[in-house]
Amino acid sequence: MHHDKTAKRQKITESWDRFALSVRDLAEAEWHYSKSKLCDYLKIPDTLEDFPREVVGLAFIPPIFYLAFFNFFSFWQWFLSTPTEPWVHLPAVEQHIFGCNPHQIVSRYTSVILDTIAAIPYLVHFLLVLMYPPYCFYHRKRLGSLEPCLRSLWCGGIVCSASVLTQLFFPTAPPWFNESAVYDSEGVLLSQAYNEAGFQRVDAHYGYHLFHEMYIRSPITFGSFPSLHVAFPTVILMNGSWINWQFGLFHVCLISWAALYSHHHYMIDVMGGFLLTFFVYQVYHKVWNPFRGKRVVRLGLDQETENFI
Repeated sequence: MHHDKTAKRQKITESWDRFALSVRDLAEAEWHYSKSKLCDYLKIPDTLEDFPREVVGLAFIPPIFYLAFFNFFSFWQWFLSTPTEPWVHLPAVEQHIFGCNPHQIVSRYTSVILDTIAAIPYLVHFLLVLMYPPYCFYHRKRLGSLEPCLRSLWCGGIVCSASVLTQLFFPTAPPWFNESAVYDSEGVLLSQAYNEAGFQRVDAHYGYHLFHEMYIRSPITFGSFPSLHVAFPTVILMNGSWINWQFGLFHVCLISWAALYSHHHYMIDVMGGFLLTFFVYQVYHKVWNPFRGKRVVRLGLDQETENFI
């Protein structure tokens, strides 16, 4: 009798073990199937071994460097003992070069419509930095390889890093500061306007302090030269625009106008952002391309390992 109970208990245990194994196998099969479908939809490799970790890691070095200096700008000012007082003579430089201050001409006439048009590329700018490299990655089949995505990260990161280092060691006052700053007889700053500059009109028009809340959180106040608002759209123009080069050029021109119209930048800042990007891309194409000769899987193109340059 005791032997029969033991045998019955053993059979029940074995049945539950088989059931648990079946559930586990079913769950694993469902997981692999769902992962495969998701990877196919996102156009990413199923396994880490298929992913070109070395070259992608290399491409991320400049953006990480930029973020480390931008987000901890005050710390680096203290640690490196860099100047905190801005250089305020950009208007004089512009007068010498152009014979005028172009931003004052551009902003001579303002309206709600023009304010809104100028605000659009400034708001979109913050999304571009996050969206453009993933866009190049997702459309690598149409673009021919992974290289445009890597190039946007590498060159864009270098442009941003060079800009933030310039602003760290050579802070420059933007138009809104030079035109609003009030000093006492000893040269001590008494008051200044908010750094949303002309976009405070947009906040007033629509009754929402969007730009004020956005710019008050910025770690850099005196970063007029060069203009990153112009530099990154130029990165997209030179890397391969979303639609075509005409649209990319229009975007660069639009945000250049918006930078002047809003009194965020001088014309020399706009030119500095464009020329910095042009120089970085010339170096990349003609002097040193860190990805040339690297061999990676052409993700989503085929299953063979080959050059993507």
